[in-house]
Amino acid sequence: MAESYEEWMHEVRNAFDSLNMPMADWQVIGTFDYRSEYDAGVKPADAAMKANRYWWHEWNKSLKQDCRQTKDCWLPRGHQGQCQPVAEE
Repeated sequence: MAESYEEWMHEVRNAFDSLNMPMADWQVIGTFDYRSEYDAGVKPADAAMKANRYWWHEWNKSLKQDCRQTKDCWLPRGHQGQCQPVAEE
């Protein structure tokens, strides 16, 4: 685990760099609570993945294209396969 929150956030940003959209662009969609993830000991790559699911869920809701099968599914309406929750237990 990273030694400080700042180092941890640097690793989260690096994980987002592997996606097609910079972290700052995703933050505009909705604020994700990174501090609680860090405090819970979540690995940076796992926090980035959780944030990504959270933002897709928010984005789909804003477009009124959110999944209607389950309340917490981050996939868009009409997706194939099983629903996937925003936060995995």
